[in-house]
Amino acid sequence: MRFTSFRPFAGITLNIVTIVLVAVGASALAAAADLPAVTKAPPPDSGRLWVEFDYLAWTVKGNRLPPLATTSPPGTPQVQAGVLGAPGASVLFGDSTVNDEWRSGLRARMGYWFDSRRRIGIEGSFFGLEQASTEFNAGSAGTPILARPFFDALANQQSAALSAFPGLVAGSVNINETSRFLGADALYRQQIGSWGSEHFSVLIGYRYLHSSDKLGIATTATVTLVGGGVPVGTTFSVSDSFNATSNFHGLDLGIIGEFTQGPWLLEWRAKVALGANFNEAQINGSTTTISGGATATLPGGLLALSSNAGSYSQTRFAVVPELALKVGYQFAPGWRIMGGYDLIYWTGVQRTGNLIDTTVNPNLLPPSTGLGGPQRPQFQFNSSPLLAQGFSIGLRYEY
Repeated sequence: MRFTSFRPFAGITLNIVTIVLVAVGASALAAAADLPAVTKAPPPDSGRLWVEFDYLAWTVKGNRLPPLATTSPPGTPQVQAGVLGAPGASVLFGDSTVNDEWRSGLRARMGYWFDSRRRIGIEGSFFGLEQASTEFNAGSAGTPILARPFFDALANQQSAALSAFPGLVAGSVNINETSRFLGADALYRQQIGSWGSEHFSVLIGYRYLHSSDKLGIATTATVTLVGGGVPVGTTFSVSDSFNATSNFHGLDLGIIGEFTQGPWLLEWRAKVALGANFNEAQINGSTTTISGGATATLPGGLLALSSNAGSYSQTRFAVVPELALKVGYQFAPGWRIMGGYDLIYWTGVQRTGNLIDTTVNPNLLPPSTGLGGPQRPQFQFNSSPLLAQGFSIGLRYEY
């Protein structure tokens, strides 16, 4: 006999389970809809204020000076002693470029971003290099020969003023040249493009540069010749001074690019400033004679006489292109170590070497006879470009 299984409630039970599962799922979705939405928190704002301090190792184009001190071997006739081009004559100081060695300096930068995405901001900087100095000091009782060369405008030939010559005079020559260079800027910065980790911005603002040179030449000559026209022991002290200053004020325009990769930063900027150079020059000279206890001082030295002595000023258009490249590494939150290279080219700078005219009318030497002849030495502005370049290393902090 075969029996057949009969389950009249099996289908009803399956349908009930399905309905319950659907109801539970719907309730879960409704409950989830009532919960607050969970979103990713935005990144914190980057530091808007930043400061940077750099140590600079730069070199600046030196100051070219004409021959200012000469000598000749023993036995040289008096008329040839220290005279340029004469047999055996050599230059002790000058006919070369001075103050072109590497200098240390400091630079401070500060900036502020107006928005957290760093698209609009302002920045300013100041830098200064240590004063460069070159000295020459020589004294002689007669040997070796010491002289200051010049070109005689009346005789139309080279000549020299003696400070030390055997049996005639004993004396010294002291020369000092100093140079300074510094600058500052204030800039507005606006981002113009961004591609991934690359950002480009334009710069507009104000640029200031300062250059100054000071040259001092002092000589003494004490008469040792017995029976000459000047008493033994009479001392002549002659000094010439040349000061040159250039101040640039102008509109600064440029572009800056940044590329970041992890903790690394590559930054470059190219700028050009257009403006005015305010050049100034001062030339002074004096001769002091001490004889028999009496002292007399007259205006005019050797290369600074009535024909060129005085204060002068000039304003002229100038251009200052500038390039800078920096690499930075972030070693802690907000801190980067920075290293870079800078180049500045400044047109129309006045240097002391370009103020010196070595052609002299002996009639203008103190005491001036006023017997005529050309007005030499003469003054003229003769500017030249200045190139400064070098390396930097420093720290940048953002907060």
